[in-house]
Amino acid sequence: MDELISSELSARLDRIDIISRKIFAGKLQGERRSKRRGQSVEFEDYRNYVPGDDLRHVDWNIFARLERFFIKIFQEEEDLSVHIVLDASASMDAGSPSKLVLGMRLAMALGYIALVNNDRLSLSIFTGRHLHRLGPVRGRR
Repeated sequence: MDELISSELSARLDRIDIISRKIFAGKLQGERRSKRRGQSVEFEDYRNYVPGDDLRHVDWNIFARLERFFIKIFQEEEDLSVHIVLDASASMDAGSPSKLVLGMRLAMALGYIALVNNDRLSLSIFTGRHLHRLGPVRGRR
């Protein structure tokens, strides 16, 4: 079988990131910036103080200048899990190159992108009779 991912394609995939449009309430924190605001070292913005806000997040330097309370907002980092499902049943043998080869190339490309970006990756392969599960794994291996 031909090489699934050429070195040229690999270099192009290195520049791609998988982005989720949804906010997930995951338990794992990671390296990915989330749309969710939270506690981190990555400063994002300020907002007006609302009674009940945690006073530890008040920016006292701004209060000293403006005599108004502002709360620091931080960008929360979260872990993204990528799960790829590949149909490897007999029906995928059609075509040239076969649908299976094209599916493998797509799965390989998506998996490569996930691993390069240090996301959690798992793979399920359906052979028509059995479902094989691999992972989860993280990072380049």
